[in-house]
Amino acid sequence: MKKIIIFSLLTIILLSNKIVQAQSNYTNKNGVVFTPEEYNFISEMYWDGYQELMTKQDFKEIKDSDVMNGEIEVKEVKLYDDILTRGTQIIDASRNLKIFKSCSSNCLISVTLNWLNNPTVRSYDVIGAYITNTSFANSPTTMVSSNSSATTISDLKKTSNGIGSSFKLPSGSNITINQTFRVNKGGHVYASYQHAKSTSTLSKSKNYTFSNLGYGRVFNFNGSSRNIYDAMNGVDISV
Repeated sequence: MKKIIIFSLLTIILLSNKIVQAQSNYTNKNGVVFTPEEYNFISEMYWDGYQELMTKQDFKEIKDSDVMNGEIEVKEVKLYDDILTRGTQIIDASRNLKIFKSCSSNCLISVTLNWLNNPTVRSYDVIGAYITNTSFANSPTTMVSSNSSATTISDLKKTSNGIGSSFKLPSGSNITINQTFRVNKGGHVYASYQHAKSTSTLSKSKNYTFSNLGYGRVFNFNGSSRNIYDAMNGVDISV
């Protein structure tokens, strides 16, 4: 199936047009209580449903950072499949990648990849970021969820200017991958998700260096790994 990448970078201030309009306080299974404003913030920065996965410590860290009082900015890129035999009509999107930021003393960055259709190949994919003129303020948290599971990924490759997490795509549908981290103000963040088009291994998925000349302006794959990953466009944002 021939893949055509059509992307648009959108800078949108979402605070005046919330994705989810919670009307009253919500308490999740871990006893975390969200006001409507807090619930909506989490839906925008992560995804609607992430609230249920949060612990009290997760929520406290976000509250204490004061990023909930900042403006949310988002940029998005979509990958489309052209499933027609002629013409150029695009009729189905397979996944979209978004990067969000909200800043206080530093900036909370949230990168979310949504699979809109179920992937055919489920091997080792990679999500990560490359930064310029800034620095990481903490270590990232990467979560992979589907309708059958939710897992925090511990395998991390990190340098002073890049981070990458490798993971095997889970079973089930409604797959969402999120990576969250903090950076200091004053630079630029590039984020990328690379999908394995054929069976990969953990070592092959980590066979890269960080470079804005690489796939998605993040991953410069080496050797045979260059032919495994699909070179999906990335997203970027100033901080």
